[in-house]
Amino acid sequence: MKNRILALIAVVLLLSIGIFAEDILIYEANFDKTDDRSVDWDPVVGDWEVYDGGLSGYDLSNTNTIASQELEQLGDHVFIYEYKVNYDISGGQWSPAAGLHFMASDGYDVNRGESYLVFQDYGRVQLYRASAGTLTHVTQVEGYPAIEGHPSVIRVEYDVKAGIIDVYLDGNSVLQWVDPNPIFDGDFISVRTNMTAVTYDYIKVWVRK
Repeated sequence: MKNRILALIAVVLLLSIGIFAEDILIYEANFDKTDDRSVDWDPVVGDWEVYDGGLSGYDLSNTNTIASQELEQLGDHVFIYEYKVNYDISGGQWSPAAGLHFMASDGYDVNRGESYLVFQDYGRVQLYRASAGTLTHVTQVEGYPAIEGHPSVIRVEYDVKAGIIDVYLDGNSVLQWVDPNPIFDGDFISVRTNMTAVTYDYIKVWVRK
């Protein structure tokens, strides 16, 4: 009897952990008729449009295009960002290249104010941190190139309280970095390209409390 009670308690605890660790979808852009009014991307720099189920950027000459979405990111939680990007056309030496700023304080600034940037280019996946007007490269992993004509699904899990950032590419863990001075809140997410025509099929954000 005692063993059964202990087993029951263990099951209840596991179920409780599962409930409290639930990932809650707080933002979803599919760039089609399923989107609600909160989906409102502002094309700040470069040629952007929502077309045929995607957010498409056509600028092959600009090294830092900007399209931004207001999104409050607040609290000591884990924020999860996932997007699918198609690298349509390469236009320069470092392309194809594109990514996403998250926890951004400014959707219109060249480096999005205080922010993190996950970025994939012709040879690697990289992570940057923007602060005080400077974009600093913090880590990268080679051998995961952006390929013209081939989509990538990138997922970032950011534990605000611990400052831990985990990056996944097509379901595989590729890099981790710990920020000793983590950003605790943000007001925007923002896409960025470098001399590349791209299409973002979807962009989603969850919070794990």
